[in-house]
Amino acid sequence: MNGRAVRWMLSLARPARRSRGSTLTILRHHRVYAAGDRPLYRLGVSDALLADQLAFLASEGLAPVTVAEGLAHLDAGAPGARVALSFDDGYLDNVERALPLLAAHGARATFYLAAGLMDSRRAPWWDELAHALASTRAPGLDWSPAPGERIARPLGTRAARRVALHALLPAFRVVPAERDRRLESLRTSLGVAGAAPCELADWERARELVAAGMEVGAHTLTHPHLSLLAPAEQAAEIAGSRARIEARLGVPVRGLAYPGGDHDACTVAAARAAGLGYAVTTRAGEARPADDRFRLPRRGFTEGACLGPGGRFSRRLARAELAGAFDRLRSAAREVAS
Repeated sequence: MNGRAVRWMLSLARPARRSRGSTLTILRHHRVYAAGDRPLYRLGVSDALLADQLAFLASEGLAPVTVAEGLAHLDAGAPGARVALSFDDGYLDNVERALPLLAAHGARATFYLAAGLMDSRRAPWWDELAHALASTRAPGLDWSPAPGERIARPLGTRAARRVALHALLPAFRVVPAERDRRLESLRTSLGVAGAAPCELADWERARELVAAGMEVGAHTLTHPHLSLLAPAEQAAEIAGSRARIEARLGVPVRGLAYPGGDHDACTVAAARAAGLGYAVTTRAGEARPADDRFRLPRRGFTEGACLGPGGRFSRRLARAELAGAFDRLRSAAREVAS
């Protein structure tokens, strides 16, 4: 039984219940795809599913707000639940597809921008990885990321390339210089020349987010695994991202999303020192008034989180996700994987 079926069965067995008191559920998205898009690495939801999610949230009396607005609800100790919606990285599809849907449903959101990558028009490393696997004509992968390590996978079908991509992802949890070296080594091994196109928004298009009244936040300069960096490097990534966004867009930046949720005590200290007011993680849960504002939980709202076994949007599953019915299941799965 796959994960989607397990969640469906659990949602039938345990009705979702909302927490009492003042709460904020921060939902996490990345990309928004058009119908028919079939990327090798699917890091997001379709525009149709996002529309379903927004309609569902509105019907539940939970039309999304920005993270800053949700935190103001907690700071005031106001009773009831709020839902904030967030998008990481700063992809152009956030502007072209998410923004019109938010407007149509009376919703708001926070967009965390990888400012250095936007400036340099450089694709994030995972897009480089997917591009190499999608572009190669090699029938198989046989690559050594480091001495004594080897990753070998067939590449004869699209499904096989997707499996290979997920097998490769852990090999790129390294410092940026080593990550770049490994990307170049992988491209050479696969016979692929040239970098991936950058699908992030440029600053002119990002200004549309500000013009629409959305919150923009920092997501570092180059999207590194922060906990692998020295304290000074972490500080430069975080403070530099805030400064770059404020200079390019002319708005104050209050929040930070840790890339991949990765952070340590030095990261938190750097975020505070940069003058930020809060930071979000990828740890699932609800935020409450007394929670540490620099370790705020954030729940994914992926296709797998709210599509039933038939592939259609399920209000029951979505309601269970919002209530945290599957948080323990996912935590246990991560422990097994590690």
